[in-house]
Amino acid sequence: MSLMEQFANPDVMHNMTFGEKMAGAGITTLMGMGITFIVLILLWACIAIMTKFTYRPNKGDKAPQKADAAPAAAPAAPTGAAAVTADDSLIAVITAAITAYEGGANNFIVRKIRRISGDTTAWGDAGRADCIDSRKF
Repeated sequence: MSLMEQFANPDVMHNMTFGEKMAGAGITTLMGMGITFIVLILLWACIAIMTKFTYRPNKGDKAPQKADAAPAAAPAAPTGAAAVTADDSLIAVITAAITAYEGGANNFIVRKIRRISGDTTAWGDAGRADCIDSRKF
């Protein structure tokens, strides 16, 4: 009678030594983990194969670059007027999104934007005020 057959019988299990129980537990663990990893590898292979057959690049996609090709240089950080324009457009987009979310008037106009100096940000102050307001009775 093999060790795994002995594990199946509860009466024989009580008569086994500690070493035999540990060997059986080890075999059971290795079999369970082995089967799990084999199934995961098969699933990964199936997904990889299906991706090869079903992937269709869009018309605008470029062909993949060769491995020996040098990576493209990162674009330089905007400086001067370009940085100010990027910040202004970002502020305008965020302001428009907040206004639309709150259901503000359509004639909302941003007159002046300025930084507030200090230890906390305006977002931090607004969050604190909102938290305090939510706890009022």
